[in-house]
Amino acid sequence: MAYRFRFESVLSYRRNLEELARQKLTLAQAQLERQRVRLAELEEELRRALIAFEERKQRPLTAPLYVLFVEGIERRERDLASQHKAVVSQQEVVEQARGELVEKVRQRKVMEKARERDYQAWLRAERQKEQNELDEQMVLRFKR
Repeated sequence: MAYRFRFESVLSYRRNLEELARQKLTLAQAQLERQRVRLAELEEELRRALIAFEERKQRPLTAPLYVLFVEGIERRERDLASQHKAVVSQQEVVEQARGELVEKVRQRKVMEKARERDYQAWLRAERQKEQNELDEQMVLRFKR
């Protein structure tokens, strides 16, 4: 008789949940990387805008052009602050996904440990059954 774990479907379900959590973490990490790249781009845009403004201030500057520069710099600073908040938020999402993955791995390992204990108990029972059969054969053979 072959070994069959009673909770194999539960173990498979736990493995599937772990894989889904792993995929969720991967997607969250990819999103975080995109957010960080965008943050670096915005920082570079702000730096270039400040340099252009400083260079332009060396020459005569009209009031409308000055306002345009200042508003552009302020908008870039707001975008940068917003993107920084998005990066922090995405880092929290990644940490949450990582925590979920750790929990799913733990649950799967618990089930695998239960499966291993169940298998060892089954092996002991099979060995005991074989030993009883051999003992019975020996008793029958030597009774004659």
